[in-house]
Amino acid sequence: MREVFDVTFSVVNIIPAIALVFIMAYWLLVIFGALDLSSFDVELDLSSDIDIEADASYEAKVNATAEADVSWLNELLRFFNLGKIPLMVFLTFWTLPTWFLCVFINYSFGFSSFLIGLLVLLPTSFACLFLAKIITLPFVKIFQALDQDSDTNIDLMGQVCTVILPAETNRIGQAELFTQGSSYLLNIKTRKGKIEKGEKAMIVNYLAKEDCYIAQIHYSID
Repeated sequence: MREVFDVTFSVVNIIPAIALVFIMAYWLLVIFGALDLSSFDVELDLSSDIDIEADASYEAKVNATAEADVSWLNELLRFFNLGKIPLMVFLTFWTLPTWFLCVFINYSFGFSSFLIGLLVLLPTSFACLFLAKIITLPFVKIFQALDQDSDTNIDLMGQVCTVILPAETNRIGQAELFTQGSSYLLNIKTRKGKIEKGEKAMIVNYLAKEDCYIAQIHYSID
């Protein structure tokens, strides 16, 4: 046990060791009720607000380019199940195999330099992203089922939201919704056509399999 401790907190493994301590401390605080699963979750606003004093066509072109630049990040996060499960659940299943493999590789080859440890850490942590994606797949289904069984999805039906990332039938966008003193950042798509950034949309359905809402343009009656 002493040898495992010494190897784990040696210079060559210090970065994954710090990450491991952080994860362990987090779950201890969750167990004792000081934190919950959503304590470190962040709502990523992947839209871009750009104020430019120029003609309307140029500003629209710039905004469209900015939205395209950030849409890939939205899809990347969804690929790794982020947004479908709490952030700390994913980080846990990323950190544990990263720590184990780094310690195993460095110990097996007798590495002791911090620089060598860093060179081992980079490809190992990258590979473990995909491992974490596979491991967390069952949790995606669990959290989707919890969402589906909750009243939240029902309560949001018919609510009007503001689109912050354009959505189409085959492209997931995002919308912000305020109701009963709470704010929701929703993944949305449409049944037909496109909803642009800044437009008002009404939530009409929820797709549990895709973890997104169906929205349609809302026309206010003055």
